Amino acid sequence: MNRLHVTTITIAILLAVTVLRAACAPATDLLARMSAVNPSLHAFTATMHAHVVMKSFPFLSADLVGTYYYKEPDKNKVVFNSGVPLVAQQFDKLYAHIESPSQWRELYTITTVADDGASTRFQLVPRKQGNVASIDATADDRSATVTAMRWNYSNGGYAALTNHYGRVDGNLLVESQSGHVEEPGYSADIASTIGEYKINPSLPDSIFSGQ
Repeated sequence: MNRLHVTTITIAILLAVTVLRAACAPATDLLARMSAVNPSLHAFTATMHAHVVMKSFPFLSADLVGTYYYKEPDKNKVVFNSGVPLVAQQFDKLYAHIESPSQWRELYTITTVADDGASTRFQLVPRKQGNVASIDATADDRSATVTAMRWNYSNGGYAALTNHYGRVDGNLLVESQSGHVEEPGYSADIASTIGEYKINPSLPDSIFSGQ
């Protein structure tokens, strides 16, 4: 192999490494910005109103009212105090599995699937095997907020949520959601609003026990 070929191959390798670094940099920067959203927010409570329509037996339609609790870094819980218990129980489980982006690297292997310049889609694969096989997460490149998540379950089912944000005391917080749950023997649509936020209340860890 002559020097020209060696030089050409070397340049090609360097270009490939440069392109790879350039492709990784925006996603890495976005993850860092996602982790830094709402730096002064440590906890909140909010009122959730949810309308659920079951697409499977017993084909119920229910309106649920509950309290949404959050405490950093990754504690989430919704306690529904009105509505149909069977329906509410399914969504209690869903909200318990919404982790902050600041925890993603610790909990998941992260792959950037697509970036169209406006939003980025990540695939999160749990480092510990469980009932969640993977998560598809979409983030807004500009606001660094999670706009959609889909939990793909090992049993072939899934749950999906789309988030819509607003400003509350300077924090970017979810004001409404739409979603769908599809599992063996259970299928439902959900539309919810979240409001009456109380920012940084003192929340004991006991609120989140049993998750």
